[in-house]
Amino acid sequence: MDIQRLLRPLGLVTGASLVLAFIGLMGDRPVNAVPPPQVLLADYAAHFRDAQKLEVTHGLGLSGVRGLYMSRGAQGWTLDQRWGYPANDELVNETLLALADLKAVEARTAQPDWHRALGLVVPEELGAAVRFRVTDSGGEELASLLLGKEQQSEAEAKQQVENYGPELRQFYVRREDSNQSWLARGRLPRNPEPAAWIDPRLPRHAPDKLRQVRFEGAPDDFAFVRVGEAWSMAGAARWLQRLDTLRPDDVAREDAINFEKARRFTLIYADGVSIRFENIGAATVIWSRMRITAKPTASAETKALADRLNARYEGWALRYDAARTPVLMPAKRDLES
Repeated sequence: MDIQRLLRPLGLVTGASLVLAFIGLMGDRPVNAVPPPQVLLADYAAHFRDAQKLEVTHGLGLSGVRGLYMSRGAQGWTLDQRWGYPANDELVNETLLALADLKAVEARTAQPDWHRALGLVVPEELGAAVRFRVTDSGGEELASLLLGKEQQSEAEAKQQVENYGPELRQFYVRREDSNQSWLARGRLPRNPEPAAWIDPRLPRHAPDKLRQVRFEGAPDDFAFVRVGEAWSMAGAARWLQRLDTLRPDDVAREDAINFEKARRFTLIYADGVSIRFENIGAATVIWSRMRITAKPTASAETKALADRLNARYEGWALRYDAARTPVLMPAKRDLES
């Protein structure tokens, strides 16, 4: 019997099966088989230092959208919707750098019908995405990225921490001009509140030069003074610590707030600088404005410092939650205990 004649059909069948299996595997390739780039926004990364405007738009579903618009000026970044009040430069610059450093882990769907499940529908279409749009001085778009949901799997989250460090996150993104979505890794802020984006700093001076804090406008005016390395009231040190960590929630133009019945406290320094806070309670918030002065006998350097601080804060009213009342509008008994 001719064995080769018997094996020839079997070989043909086997070969055909392998070809069909290969075709089947190719036909079953997932939609995310597009190889990811090392840097997701490589074109932006090459020009991110040209950024002059940053727009962060949050989709709030049926509640509409919330936009935060920031512009770069000679003195740094400012918030357009807050009359040009200084923005949190550190957060803005970190955001611009984070966009440039965003890494694609792997491709996801390119089907628009699946974008909503990943949180990648544009904010204006009842979507939940956060859009980061960056433009240069000529208005040319450098980047427009939609940030979607974070990866939710516990196993993936554990791997993320082990491999990339606890500060990094993995989330879904896509360029606004593309349907291709990606699982990306990086750091991008999601906070839609102005408090996160306004400059959190308050007027400060050398703490070792502080000699007295005077409170006025309360039922009882009072003050505490430095006595050696301590203070004349038991609660003074704790109050100063809380004042040092104070951060505003929002800002308005000073002339929009009535400060006629404001309560005041003044920080008085050895070199002649005085920083006065005027505070008025309004329902669930407190509004505060600041004035910085120097004594006529102060040095030219000290007067220049007071002028700089006053120019920075004059004309603005900062808003705080009413929970800050013990700091901004304390009673005498609060500092005696």
